[in-house]
Amino acid sequence: MASLMESAKKAFTAVIPTDKIADLQRDTREPRTGEHLTTDHGVKASDTDNWLRVIGSDGEQNGPMLLEDQIGREKIHRFDHERIPERVVHARGAAAHGYFKVYDDRASKYTYAPVLTDASRTTPVFVRFSTVQGPRGSADTVRDVRGFAVKFYTKEGNWDIVGNDIPVFFIQDAIKFPDFVHAVKPEPHNEVPTGQSAHNNFWDFVGLQPESAHMVMWVMSDRGVPRSFRMMQGFGVNTFTLLNDKGDRYFVKFHFIPELGVHSLLWDEALKISGQDPDFHRKDLNEAIENGFYPKWKLAIQTIPQVREHDFDFDILDATKVWPQELVPLEEIGELVLNRVVDEFFTETEQVAFCTSHVVPGIGFSDDPLLQGRNFSYFDTQITRLGVNFQELPINRPICPILNHNRDGQARHRIVKSSINYWPNRQNIGQPVSAKDGGYIEYTQRLEGIKRRARGEKFKEHFNHAELFFNSLTPYEKVHLASAISFELSHCEDPVVYRSYINVLNNIDLDLAKSVASKVGGDIPSQPGRPSHGKKSKGLSQTDFMPKEPTIVSRRIAILIADGFN
Repeated sequence: MASLMESAKKAFTAVIPTDKIADLQRDTREPRTGEHLTTDHGVKASDTDNWLRVIGSDGEQNGPMLLEDQIGREKIHRFDHERIPERVVHARGAAAHGYFKVYDDRASKYTYAPVLTDASRTTPVFVRFSTVQGPRGSADTVRDVRGFAVKFYTKEGNWDIVGNDIPVFFIQDAIKFPDFVHAVKPEPHNEVPTGQSAHNNFWDFVGLQPESAHMVMWVMSDRGVPRSFRMMQGFGVNTFTLLNDKGDRYFVKFHFIPELGVHSLLWDEALKISGQDPDFHRKDLNEAIENGFYPKWKLAIQTIPQVREHDFDFDILDATKVWPQELVPLEEIGELVLNRVVDEFFTETEQVAFCTSHVVPGIGFSDDPLLQGRNFSYFDTQITRLGVNFQELPINRPICPILNHNRDGQARHRIVKSSINYWPNRQNIGQPVSAKDGGYIEYTQRLEGIKRRARGEKFKEHFNHAELFFNSLTPYEKVHLASAISFELSHCEDPVVYRSYINVLNNIDLDLAKSVASKVGGDIPSQPGRPSHGKKSKGLSQTDFMPKEPTIVSRRIAILIADGFN
């Protein structure tokens, strides 16, 4: 029976290889039974169980080990250097290979990028899911944001959507990112807590930084404890741009909508699973793919013509705001499918490097101040983690031809057989490419203003969208959210912290502030901090994303049989 199951798994995972899988085979080695052991420099090793040492002439007495033992030294040295710097955030992750296809060319009115317009293409992808706060050894089911990063290996180069399972973020300006991460990470004096935001520093920060109010609502809702990676939405978070072949520019948000619907764990379930099976989400993803239940998402976009940028009562470049679907509808344009597990965790899941700055012709950046900083930071952190040649690693290298005059650096792989390493040159090697021949061009944009450290006026409003989210939840979702905030604040020993955050909540919803205050011993407000707008929006509650037909496909089920059953 076991061999039958193994055969079935192999059949499901032996999918038709994409161009990227074929590319990875150049660096894939599958050892076979009976193969001989060698050193890294290719010499067959006769013994790796005993260090070369001096043995007494009687054969009984052990003497000192000898430094000349290259085999022993290599084995220990390689082991000592197996670890690379852990990601500062998103350290714990799981990943899989798959593909993306658009339905047709419906997006061509917004962009000329073939990955979003050419229905004849099957674009290989690599998707990495992650938690944010905890280290690599933390548990899967903690309350946290989840990373949802997609690398598209297009024929025009790699395109990365470095997103989350929540459409907004804690901060508006990238310069606050170090402060936010320091605040949410374990406190510096005792390295506690791990994988949690239930501590003084996090709630102190968000209480004094009200732009985070909207994001806090999402993380404290059921979205903070997803049932499965396969049942999460994915969002690009930032505002990007699309450029069509007429030169028209559109602002765009990217959404991934799971085929199975959006589902969460109950908090009690999350706690129990965290203790009993800390790898729950990793195993769930692999098990589904290996059994042929391939996770699927629809890719949808929201677009705003450039001429309408300022038509809203919020700034569309503010990463702490959503674009309500009543104002900017979703358009489904394609499907993302994961159908192959990784062959080796470290070389694929751990060494994959995503950069928001990696875009392809037809896709560009906006003046979103969080995105602008991420474009610098992500590229910089990959160099720190993996070295300046990180894009030559098998999992990161593009499937299209690569040629430039970048040279050398640590761990360089590519060998360039040429006497030319500069431009311009007498042989016309590595010449720039015009736009009509596929070269990347930036949108020509007129800019004028005053250089100063400030934010636009619309960036100064922080509570309308937090209230919009809360109002859009079902009654039971609101109860779960209030309980989550109460749980977290009850772990804050400093009364200044939880009193401060009750004031923030009172600017979102009076009843929510009262409920939390009564549970944590804070001052119960009698009047709302601001007038309520009373609005709701589609697509904020998880119940808006139920599957078209209720199903238990790909879920584990339990059958309970009472004593005495025959």
